Amino acid sequence: MRLIYARSEDIERTHRVVTNDYLGYVQKLGSATEEYLKKLLSTPPDPRFSADDRQSLRAFRDFWRDIHEFVKPSRDADTLHTPVALIEQLEALLSRIPELEQCQLLLCHTPEANYIQFVRSKRREKAEHYAGIVSGAPQFPHKLGFIAIPYSQESCLFQNLLICHEMGHFAFEERGLENNLSAYIEAALETNFPELVADPDSESALSWCRELLWNWAEEIYCDRFAIGIIGPAFSFSYIEFFDVIGATTGSDVNDFTDTHPSDSCRFKEHAEELTHGGWWPLLDEYGKAHADLIRQLSAIPEDQYVFISDERAQLDERVLSAFRKDVKPHIGDIVRATFQGTETIFRGQTDVECIKAVQRYLCAGIVPATLVLDGQLFMPSPAMLVNAAYLFYLYSVPELIERIQTTGRERIDAVSEREKWGHLVEQWTMKALEDLRLPGRRTTWGS
Repeated sequence: MRLIYARSEDIERTHRVVTNDYLGYVQKLGSATEEYLKKLLSTPPDPRFSADDRQSLRAFRDFWRDIHEFVKPSRDADTLHTPVALIEQLEALLSRIPELEQCQLLLCHTPEANYIQFVRSKRREKAEHYAGIVSGAPQFPHKLGFIAIPYSQESCLFQNLLICHEMGHFAFEERGLENNLSAYIEAALETNFPELVADPDSESALSWCRELLWNWAEEIYCDRFAIGIIGPAFSFSYIEFFDVIGATTGSDVNDFTDTHPSDSCRFKEHAEELTHGGWWPLLDEYGKAHADLIRQLSAIPEDQYVFISDERAQLDERVLSAFRKDVKPHIGDIVRATFQGTETIFRGQTDVECIKAVQRYLCAGIVPATLVLDGQLFMPSPAMLVNAAYLFYLYSVPELIERIQTTGRERIDAVSEREKWGHLVEQWTMKALEDLRLPGRRTTWGS
């Protein structure tokens, strides 16, 4: 146990405050546990409580096994191996939402090529039970989201915007939105599966249907939440990371799985959220290829969605229909109730001028943290900066390369040139996100 919580590298590495706080929580937990075990071993055993003691020791073992799985990846995600500037700006955007003020994100690494949000409710329950056994054990950290990113993406900006989806899972749990969604799911079950609801022996089948509806609904919620936080940049990141380009011609674009809706369904919801935020004029002018892809996927008729399960094939079509007709239409309202007007929206010409300015700076190789207009100093909002930079990264890097004096040999290797300068655009944008947090005489653009 001591090898888990008392590590010398905690001193040798630099972590964000939230990571240090969590590691400090683990260390206090370990110290309190050691004191408890010392007292237990120094007290003559009482046969009447032997069963309770064994149960407590089993709880300790299981609890520390769970911590063991999470602490090392958290230590590895130090400030040199996480996109700190992005995370701090995302925390600030998250904290604008009612009831999510001062929330923090604890990042760790995962070997999986995916992003993961760890459900906190079970960990919190275990921690509270543990504290009930071990006197002096600290309380589980409050308003803390646990998110894992692929270790290969530790320094990326644009791909790590998928963190916004995982923030949606955190917000859903922290805001207690299960009750909101549960009402729609239970109504859908009663409407579409009355015979299962009425038959106590069919609880297993009913639970299977309920779990599917929950999984699909929460994924849609998180996608729409992510766009509400950061705008269309999330959609761009999803398209790149999951290689959705060209997916409209694939046969699996309409396939639902046990845990996720199809790409066509998800992008139909992306399109609706982009409409709510007024983003389409920006996409049509600056990101037409991606706008066309999102529209193509969203235009696929819902009756072409497919879900095939080997477990309960007789219920496949009915549970999918229940989701489409009786659950999915309500998710947007839950997202609206979450943000309560704090989502990121596109403000027309005001934001167009900001985006043009950011892209001019990037094309000149200048960090776009301070924008000069008519002798006045402005700074872009974090969300507008990210969207402007991502659009530049996707569509205008060749223009940047043209401005750079290169030799003939460098021009030949166009792929490496695109990669090199694209990476620099990410670095400049990350630096701008960091500089936005510095005090100064700048005014937020359009404020």
